[in-house]
Amino acid sequence: MKKFKFFLMAALCSIFALSSCSDDDAGTPPSVSEEIVRTFYEMYPNATGVTWSTVEDYDVARFYDAGTRSAGSAPNCAAWFSRISKRWGMTDREIPFGSLPAAVIQAFNDTVYSRAPWTVDDEANVLERAGSETFYVIEVDKNENGVETDVDLYYTETGRLVQVLTDAPENDDHIDCIPEEQPMTPAEFIADRYPGSRITGRDWDDGFLEIEIYHEGREKEVYFNFHNEWAGSKWEVGRRSLPDGTWSLLWSSGYRDMDDDDIDVIDSRRGTFYAIEAERYDSDWLVIVDQDGNIVKEFPEDWEDSWWGDLWDEWT
Repeated sequence: MKKFKFFLMAALCSIFALSSCSDDDAGTPPSVSEEIVRTFYEMYPNATGVTWSTVEDYDVARFYDAGTRSAGSAPNCAAWFSRISKRWGMTDREIPFGSLPAAVIQAFNDTVYSRAPWTVDDEANVLERAGSETFYVIEVDKNENGVETDVDLYYTETGRLVQVLTDAPENDDHIDCIPEEQPMTPAEFIADRYPGSRITGRDWDDGFLEIEIYHEGREKEVYFNFHNEWAGSKWEVGRRSLPDGTWSLLWSSGYRDMDDDDIDVIDSRRGTFYAIEAERYDSDWLVIVDQDGNIVKEFPEDWEDSWWGDLWDEWT
């Protein structure tokens, strides 16, 4: 599993960047800015075995932290710094499974992944993310009928399961979890897009950060992805809020038994849309309609568990 990724990356570094891979931390590549190096050592003054590499738009310091693992000298941490802003974005630490927060271990033990045929890795990853929630990643696998399945489980510190990732790359570096530098934080974005709103709660839902707000007399849900990018918002309205002619269009398209009072407004970067539950040919459907009353998307009867994530995957 991926517990060998730091050993692999250290080996690759020794092949392609010998000057940056000495045991005494000397030889920082000239491509890494002094500002990044200075910030790194301010954050991790006791780091040893430091090596540097470049991954996409990031300078990555892989190092050993004695406070994370009881013994050993191989790199067990990776600190990611933006080459553009020179700011720290994330640190990925490997820790023993037993060192996870108690709430995370309890939540994991309550899942099917804690029992046979699943086996759990003896090490887990802690993803400390700039200005964002820390994630704890537990890796499990099973082999049934000669077919191996690997699953990564992402938890918050309170034990909330954020994401279940199946068959992630063998040497997953978790780069997708680095919060990107957005013009505004989620709270600032909400204040700007929904003036006068009040945040009433927050949670994780299917890999999205869901922030609940009260705005203009309605409860609304605002969603952000792992990069703190706004994915979209939704709230409930009645039939009277639909564009003129929408009901007639749905009827002429074969839809019946439309739900008058449980219609979702979808606020997105592509515009405003409406999600309407209806029946057609004895099957349940979810129909997405634009502001002009045109049907732009139709989800068949199994839409309940997937339409929200599927829609944002397509639109963002």
